[in-house]
Amino acid sequence: MNVGGQEEVTNAFHDLQRTGIVQEDQSIMRKVASEQQVEALIQKRPDAGFFCFTEDREHDIRLKDQIPLHWIERTEQERSLFKGKALPGEFYTWQIGVYAPYNKLEHISVSFSDLKNERGDKIKASALTCFNTNGIDKYGKPIQFPVQVEKGDVQPLWIGMDIPTHASGVYKGNVWIHVNDEKKACVSVELRVSGEAIANHGDDEGWRKTRLRWLNATIGNDDKPTAPYTPVTVKDKVLTWLGGKIHLTATGLPSSITTCYDANNNLSDATNEILAEEMKFIIETDQGEEILKGGKVRILKQNQTNITWSSEQSNSRFQVSCNGDFGFDGISNISIQVKAKQHVSVKDIRLEVPYSSYASKYMMGLGHKGGFRPDSLISWNWDIEKHQDKIWMGNVNAGMNLRFMDDHFVRPLVNIYYALGKLNLPESWGNQNKGGINIYPTTHGTTKLVAYSGERSMEKGEKLSYNFDMQITPVKPINWKKQVTNRFYHSNSDLSANYIDEALKNGANLINVHHKKDIYPFINYPYHDDAVSDLKAFIQKAHQKNLGVRLYYTTRELTVKIPELWALRSLGSEVIHDGPGKDTRTLIHPNGPNEWLNKNLTTHFIPAWYNAFNEGKYAGDMDISVITTPDSRWNNYYLAGLDWMVKNLGIDGVYIDDSALDRKTIQRARRILDSDGKERLIDIHSWNHMNKWAGFANSLHLYTELLPYVDRTWIGEGFPANNTADFWLVEMSGIPFGLLSETLDARNQFRGLVYGMLPRLPWSGNPVPLWNLFDQFDMKNASIHGYWDEQCPVKTDNKDLPATVFVNGDKALVVIANWTDLPQTAKIQIDEKALGFKPTKFTLPEVRNLQWGGKLSNLNNCEILGRSGMIVWLEK
Repeated sequence: MNVGGQEEVTNAFHDLQRTGIVQEDQSIMRKVASEQQVEALIQKRPDAGFFCFTEDREHDIRLKDQIPLHWIERTEQERSLFKGKALPGEFYTWQIGVYAPYNKLEHISVSFSDLKNERGDKIKASALTCFNTNGIDKYGKPIQFPVQVEKGDVQPLWIGMDIPTHASGVYKGNVWIHVNDEKKACVSVELRVSGEAIANHGDDEGWRKTRLRWLNATIGNDDKPTAPYTPVTVKDKVLTWLGGKIHLTATGLPSSITTCYDANNNLSDATNEILAEEMKFIIETDQGEEILKGGKVRILKQNQTNITWSSEQSNSRFQVSCNGDFGFDGISNISIQVKAKQHVSVKDIRLEVPYSSYASKYMMGLGHKGGFRPDSLISWNWDIEKHQDKIWMGNVNAGMNLRFMDDHFVRPLVNIYYALGKLNLPESWGNQNKGGINIYPTTHGTTKLVAYSGERSMEKGEKLSYNFDMQITPVKPINWKKQVTNRFYHSNSDLSANYIDEALKNGANLINVHHKKDIYPFINYPYHDDAVSDLKAFIQKAHQKNLGVRLYYTTRELTVKIPELWALRSLGSEVIHDGPGKDTRTLIHPNGPNEWLNKNLTTHFIPAWYNAFNEGKYAGDMDISVITTPDSRWNNYYLAGLDWMVKNLGIDGVYIDDSALDRKTIQRARRILDSDGKERLIDIHSWNHMNKWAGFANSLHLYTELLPYVDRTWIGEGFPANNTADFWLVEMSGIPFGLLSETLDARNQFRGLVYGMLPRLPWSGNPVPLWNLFDQFDMKNASIHGYWDEQCPVKTDNKDLPATVFVNGDKALVVIANWTDLPQTAKIQIDEKALGFKPTKFTLPEVRNLQWGGKLSNLNNCEILGRSGMIVWLEK
């Protein structure tokens, strides 16, 4: 037998050993003019003081500091005239290359006229946009971008035109390029529109680059909660949501936070208190703690999804404003602004949070691995070399996560890229590294958290923003039935031909399709023209076999195979994250980036994941990628792409790998996936971030704000199996957060099963024998009672052998795991009343490669080998 049920798992890092080349078509845009030809062009000084070169969508402007040869060959009239052909209903894109040979150009803007055809029909100016200068942010709000061109450089401006479905004929008009609201150049446009109206604005074909309009997508913005949440309410300063209640004081901070979950994370009439006393925000000077007067909570806005409030306090020296926003998902954004009314010396400005003893049993964050909270002082100081700005303390059915920031918060990079995109030190909390957090037990058995900022001087009128996010856990009730019935097949093979047969043979009902596959070749771009038909056919075939299909789809890395690569590059660092370029050295790029990146992008990028294909349709081809910028319009594109895949490919959800997604974006994603009432799933995976490359962060902790919208976690890449049971509970199982998970590198099946975790087939092992046992037991109708619950009906007398029991009527499965390397013995104790029946039969069910079958006469003396375990079937 396989002690502990340990099996080999897939290691994606092995794929990095493959070699290949980035196969691409040659472009005339790479052929550059000579110095003499450019010098001759410069002598033709235009009135505007800069040149404009029009270009169609098929010839991306790639070179920043050189002029394409074919531009030189144009006449002055040809340079400033764009002629194109479009279909009715198409979102047509094209380019203007702004060349600045004489001076740096600043404050560039673009304006449009209406386009008119020979009959006087119009394409209105409002239907035209320049993606480089204007757009819509992830919140659905208009945004403008500063555009400048350094002397000697070329700046592409990508133009989009939304063509009406009834349009026909030749439409003419003008585009003006403004510099400093003074100089301007005029580009004439002649667009011939003919043929049948195209569907989806042309988005079904990536080569058209119509998908650039996705950058400004607003889909998923709504004022209704997502399932399973209910609308938030407020009455008498009490905020109520699905999971509990928050009582606000006159200061705008909570005095009480309670959850209504029982020990199995089911909603109940329980009142689990997180706070021992009210939260306090304190300003301390030489005269002691400042006494502030006033304070009254005013509800500013209320709808089904959010409640916002404010409170003002002041004295002769300070004005303090507290503004809060509470969402239906149990997350609050609280901003406390401190304004000095006169010059004043401050000893400290701090937030004091007294946790109840129950809600501070476990913790993770601030450099501490998840598990039991140390029963001693924890002292932490701000240090942006580490990806640490949050702390979770709690228990399985009540906890709170706090994240500290100011108004200049920028979402940092995750995974091995943290050093290339670090946290901003909050001016308020950080205070030039004087600030920090102390956590210590009190004499009353409670735990106090003090976030302090230390000594400073404030000038009259100076303002500081002490902001923090407050998330209440669990984020939702555990869906045990979904955990048992949704069974994944997730292979790393390049070839997908056997996926469906293997999934069916083994009893899976969902297939996860990773990138680097013959039906999905390029990372985070599953709608590549060359592969879409194959992927769509695969999904249709799977659906015919009653199999669901989910795709790897995240934000963080983006393939250079995307048709819009150069358009995104023209946006500066908005989408493609700035970085050292060819000088970058990372864990997977110790010798620098792939040569294609060095040659084509040269600088201002961060190299990311890469793969080469050994076999199949793309054999010899190389996929390489770059890091994307968090919180950019790429989030809008991501969401519009998700919607397109739901409607055109029929996907059944997505698999998110270490991600730059934020709460707002995944909330919108959840709405898209749920829009037609069909169940589609999101699961989230993360690598081990507790190392120098990732800034010593807790993997699950990075994504707590996403968990309200996630169905399952898959945390554990790089985690050894010998972590303690409390670590498994907090950082791997998902249970304290209202989710369940699967095992990955920590692949001890007995230990995993204690938390309801199984391997993922075949990536992290073989769960099929346990699936079979679950079916025999009818596990989908069972309830889980973990060792972490004091009321668990089955216990052992050995702390190293914790027991979890799954109860289904008059039968139960007891799972015991040995968390030591040595044999251990224990007596199993059963509370028959709590169990619901008196067991008379004790069977060891046979589980292939895990446990021999057999019978036990009693449970008085069970011996379990080191790192192994036992599954006992109890019957009445």
